[in-house]
Amino acid sequence: MCMSSAPAAAAPAGYSPPPGLQFVPVIQQYGTSFVAAVNAIMISLEGSMMAMAAGAVVFLIILGVLLFYSGIGKRQGKQFMEGGVIIAIFMAFGVPYLVKAYC
Repeated sequence: MCMSSAPAAAAPAGYSPPPGLQFVPVIQQYGTSFVAAVNAIMISLEGSMMAMAAGAVVFLIILGVLLFYSGIGKRQGKQFMEGGVIIAIFMAFGVPYLVKAYC
């Protein structure tokens, strides 16, 4: 995900609080650290999501091939293979498009 500009956008440049509002920099510092932490979490979630999707694709295709060619469940095996291919196509083309559209 393209969230590297989020901490920079959270802290306005050159802001000095009025004399009675000395707690504002503390709140801004907390907000900036919170945004940085959320950024790190979102990036790690994206990586784990891609790893789980790749595992699901491999599992669906292997299970589909085994079911289809063993004759145990031809219809179910065909559906598993189709689902694996659809998820693989979405991972290859859909996810990068959505990430670019988000940034």
